[in-house]
This record gives sequence, structure tokens and C-alpha cells, in this order.
Amino acid sequence: MRVADLLHYSRNASIHELCLPHSLSPLALAQLGDEVWRERQLVRGETLFRQGHGMHALYCVTYGLLKTVIVDNEGREQITGFHFPTELAGLDALPRREHVCMASAVTASRVRVLPLHRLQEAMHQAPALRDAFVDLVGRALAQHEQLLLVVNQRRSIERLAILLLSFSCRLGRNGRAATVLRLPMSRAEIANYLGLTQETVSRAFRRLQTAGMLTVRGKNVTLTDPARLTRCATEDWSETY
Repeated sequence: MRVADLLHYSRNASIHELCLPHSLSPLALAQLGDEVWRERQLVRGETLFRQGHGMHALYCVTYGLLKTVIVDNEGREQITGFHFPTELAGLDALPRREHVCMASAVTASRVRVLPLHRLQEAMHQAPALRDAFVDLVGRALAQHEQLLLVVNQRRSIERLAILLLSFSCRLGRNGRAATVLRLPMSRAEIANYLGLTQETVSRAFRRLQTAGMLTVRGKNVTLTDPARLTRCATEDWSETY
């Protein structure tokens, strides 16, 4: 299924916002040039940047998976996002030059590091690149707002359906949504992100699988009926599940 078709089925702004990746266009990446990047390897669980620390760089995931987490004053953690290959991490620090969350590797990962001073030089030389970053930050903020609405207002099965559709769009290629998703994060991490319990997430997976909308084999999730899953996510699906 094409991403455009999936979004057409949804007729819902929250699906559209949450399906947009945190990545720059090929043109913007070309304007940065390969010479401004350096690579960094991360082992599973390794921290990339910490909450409250100053911003030194942006990071483009080239392999693996990152998660961002906010820790409150009592030590409770809330996952705020997952970052797949081609997506940028560290955008949270652009407005104030200070990270409001921490980022760590869910699996062994690799990132391209874009030092802040090199980014500033590149944006000064290419105003279109600066505009691209402004647009990207705006999309990230819009996604955060939509996620809050999803977590606060949707039923558990709808939350999971929206998340899977978001991953489907973001992991797709050439304008087509992915139907086979490799999800290395744990059920506990998905539950934390969606504001649910782990058992509730597991039950939602079972219900969607029983209804024929997906199949689950370990970390692999296949969307067998994306259109129906989209109707479920947007409260348009009237069948019993």
C-alpha cells in the first residue's frame, strides 16, 4: 500500500502527523555534504546524549534503533520517541540548545554525528537548509502534541493501531508503506510509550491478530490488512473486535 493511500483511508490528522519521519529530504542531506559528518557506534543500552546537557550535535541513525526518554524528578521514565534509520535525534535541543530528554540505543546502533558548529556553518551558507531544519522541528513538535492526544484520548487498541501505522509509514521506501515491520523494542517499551501496561499492549496485539489485521512472530509484525487497521485506528471501524 502506498503511504498516500494509507493516509487517505485514515481521514485523520493525528495519523498524518505521526506518520511523518524525523528525517531530512535527500536534497537537504546533499547540501550538508558527507564531509561534515562523523560516525559513532553504540552498543545496546548505551547513552547518546543526556537530559539537561547542552547540545553539541545532531545525530542521524544509519543502523539500529534509538529511543528518547524523559526522566522526572522522582526518577520515573517516559519514552517520548523511537528513531529508525535515516531519522534524526537531538532535535529537542534546537530551541534552547539544551536536551530536554535523553537518547539511548535500543539495539546495537550506528549514528552519523553532525557537530553543531558545522550545522550552523552549513545553514549560514544555504538558507534553504535552515528552512528545512525549521520545518523538521515544527513537524517534531506537532508529532509530540498529537502523541499526547493519542495517549490521553484513545482506547488501547486504537493507540497500538496508530503506532503500527506510524511505523509502517516511517519504515516504508519509495512512497510505499512497509507491511512487514521489524520491531526490536520490547513490549514494555511500547507500553511505556503509549501510556499503557505491558499486559494491555500484549492483549491489544492478540486482539488485532485474532481480527486478521496483523500477524506477530517474535519481533516481526506483518500488517495483513492495513486499510482495516487504519479504520480501527481512526474509530471508523464498526466491526466488533
